[in-house]
Amino acid sequence: MRRALALVLALLTLVSCVSEPAAVAEPPSTSAAPTPEPTDRPFTPEAKPMACAECWPLMGKPLGNGNATRRPLVVKVDNAPAARPPIGLGQADIVFETLVEGFVTRIAAIFHSQEPAQIAPVRSARLTDRSIAPMVRGALVYSGTSAYAEPLIQRDAAQGRYLDLNASYTGGYGRIASRPAPSNVVTTTAAMREAIRQADTRPVQVPRWSFIADARNPRLGGMFGSDTATELVIPYREDSVKVTYTWGEASAGYLRAQNVAGRPVRTIDALDNKPIVVANVIILYTDIIPAPQIVDSTGAISYDARLTGTGRADVIRGGLRQVATWSRANENAAFTFKTVLGEEILLAPGQTWVHPIPADWVVTSR
Repeated sequence: MRRALALVLALLTLVSCVSEPAAVAEPPSTSAAPTPEPTDRPFTPEAKPMACAECWPLMGKPLGNGNATRRPLVVKVDNAPAARPPIGLGQADIVFETLVEGFVTRIAAIFHSQEPAQIAPVRSARLTDRSIAPMVRGALVYSGTSAYAEPLIQRDAAQGRYLDLNASYTGGYGRIASRPAPSNVVTTTAAMREAIRQADTRPVQVPRWSFIADARNPRLGGMFGSDTATELVIPYREDSVKVTYTWGEASAGYLRAQNVAGRPVRTIDALDNKPIVVANVIILYTDIIPAPQIVDSTGAISYDARLTGTGRADVIRGGLRQVATWSRANENAAFTFKTVLGEEILLAPGQTWVHPIPADWVVTSR
């Protein structure tokens, strides 16, 4: 009995020792500071989205069996009220709307992933095209230009910066009987492809713009912290070229309108009579440079624009507007866009409109 009681007491003592572990000594203090987090990384509050790789480089949709090494067409399209609606413009990958004489605008439409049966009205080239065409290794499609610009474009072409397909010495252009001259020059992508075949059959490497692989969440890809932008107004001339973009949930893009006689008129593609849907609107605040060497019949001078270097920008997509900076190293490079924190902004797949405007203009949105 006494032996059993002693055994019980021994077991209780053992349990007590196990349940009360000895204190662990603190490690000796050290004067070494913890390794700091890198401070040069951009703040990214969301998981970093992937950029689209197997996609058309200028519009971000799946490449499929397409040929991304074919040379893009950079087509000058008239944008005067009498020249609207354009034909084939809805199938462009990227559209630049630039200021010309009298502060009206003209269009440089880049066709790569799609090739409309007709493109019209084709008009004359401007100095800005000398910066846009080499960016995509393009073929510049236009109908005449000024006596000042023509030898510059020809010299660019001789240096291999882009192909010169001026209607003055290139076949494949015609006129539309139902439209007034000079806004009635028309061409086809088939005719321009034949002109390219005769001039230079080599494939090209088109610099890739950055598109998001999955655009279902509009705040991914550099849009965190952006403002709502379901309507955007670019203050071009009120009478004839003021532009309004309106976000449409059904179309999943921006519907565009441009003033005629002071009133907005929806921009449609006369090839299929459907509204042009814009996935991305980019405002480039930059230097608009007078070009007194080029003067129209009314005495108004033309303009060039600085399209390399860096500057302030707004990127609008998915019903949102993000303050950004734009940069472009040289005329052979694509544009890139970053937030104020340094995160790259990825574009939504689809058509992009780029508006280089004076740095002091105010673009409103709500």
